[in-house]
Amino acid sequence: MAWFRLFACGEDFPVILDNNVEIVGFYTTRYIEAPTQGEAEALCSELLFEDEDLQPPPGDWSDLQPRIVFEEVEQVAEPINIDDNFSFFPMSEEDEEDY
Repeated sequence: MAWFRLFACGEDFPVILDNNVEIVGFYTTRYIEAPTQGEAEALCSELLFEDEDLQPPPGDWSDLQPRIVFEEVEQVAEPINIDDNFSFFPMSEEDEEDY
């Protein structure tokens, strides 16, 4: 098995920040051990969607489709000890019109 460093970007996640519900995107880096890059991406995606910091607050969020894109995936010799928190950014309606 190999180690992979995955730089992930998430979009349209409803989360609670500073006691307010906000629709946000995020960046984060994760290290995953897997046989292939594809399996590392699948496992990392699953782990991120299950992360307690990304769980939606109570309510109906069916109009949102949270997604994760891996902007960079690199095989590495071993993981390094990093801050694996999330860097959140606001998702606004103006941004969606640019796609």
